[in-house]
Amino acid sequence: MIVTSSFNPKTNNIKIQNSYFVLSKDEMIRFLAKLDLELIDRSITSCLNEWIAHNRLYRLGLFKSRCKDCDLSSNEGFVRRIGYWILSRFYWR
Repeated sequence: MIVTSSFNPKTNNIKIQNSYFVLSKDEMIRFLAKLDLELIDRSITSCLNEWIAHNRLYRLGLFKSRCKDCDLSSNEGFVRRIGYWILSRFYWR
């Protein structure tokens, strides 16, 4: 499966389609490094935490339809960022 990304200027959002196929943290970092994250004012670390959290939830079978793609938005709320951080800890791949 091909993993692609697109930017939506109306929602200020970068969507990574089929993100759940990427399992390696190194591959995620390489993919994120190619994106213009300045468009959404986010760091690679912040986006990586969100991507890992989406993958964990997808693998657990929770919110599969929403977690198969990763939507990197600007202005993520504090509680959501904390949730992503917690879910992304101890990622072993």
